[in-house]
Amino acid sequence: MNTTKIPTWFWIVAVLALLWNAMGVFAFINDFNMSAETLAAYTPEQQEVLKEYPSWTKVFYGLATVGGLLGCIGLLLRKGWAVPMFFASIVGVILQQGHSIFMTRAREVFGMGATVVFPIIILILAIALYFFARMAKSKAWIT
Repeated sequence: MNTTKIPTWFWIVAVLALLWNAMGVFAFINDFNMSAETLAAYTPEQQEVLKEYPSWTKVFYGLATVGGLLGCIGLLLRKGWAVPMFFASIVGVILQQGHSIFMTRAREVFGMGATVVFPIIILILAIALYFFARMAKSKAWIT
């Protein structure tokens, strides 16, 4: 059993990251199961953009959110597999958001904040969590 002393801030970061990624999974589930009533709340132009997304983008959306959540669970369980889960999350974010930013009209229809700024924040946090997990592994906080 690993008896390495882990600082309190590690647990605080891990729990906050878990909450962040749980919100991401919740958003993914809501988007994946979007009802006709929810879709109707969007403008016709926004509805058109949402309907044009290929199904493979949902796979990478799921990879981004579930990978991040599993990475956080791995941190809390002190498991080294958190590192590849966070890496998978980064891959998912890049592919899913990259499609949204560069291959759709989402920027025009939803605005820069929702389609560029927020995804960049998501990517930065995903990368930070990956390096956080790598650092934790190098310090034997996770094994």
